Amino acid sequence: MTIEGFFTEYDRTIVDKAARLAEGLILRYFNLASDDWMKNPYSLLTWKQVAPWLRDANVFAQTVRFGSQKKKSPQTDIDATLYGVLLQDPAILRALLRPQQHDLWTLGLFVLTHELVHIVRFRKFQVDFFGSVNELEKEEKVVHGITKEILSGVENMDDLLNLYESGLQI
Repeated sequence: MTIEGFFTEYDRTIVDKAARLAEGLILRYFNLASDDWMKNPYSLLTWKQVAPWLRDANVFAQTVRFGSQKKKSPQTDIDATLYGVLLQDPAILRALLRPQQHDLWTLGLFVLTHELVHIVRFRKFQVDFFGSVNELEKEEKVVHGITKEILSGVENMDDLLNLYESGLQI
């Protein structure tokens, strides 16, 4: 079955709420300031908002980088790189039809936590966004481990985390 659909307005509301929870969990995990996401905003995008060449129905989401410029002043050397999370609506919608019967809230929280951990690591831990394939594979494992630590014990999340870890389709 091929789903080429987009999130509905209601779906987007659920995803936005999952993003807010993911932000809070990540702030606590990394011991970041409560205003960190306001100082370091990211964009949350779906298929409706991006060019077709950015669409990939084989993944749930991607972290994207919009540009980089250094803001320099005598007091600061701030990296003003802009990041975003590009949700791949069709892949997520297809996953909701699988026998494991995850709901959009649970899957959205998992996906967004994972992608926002990437953004924190790019911004705060100097992880190279353009690293080699080997480096990116290692980073993916590190990010999944952190995601699992953050979400372990969250209602309905342990089954989903175990599926991901075992390599089965989520």
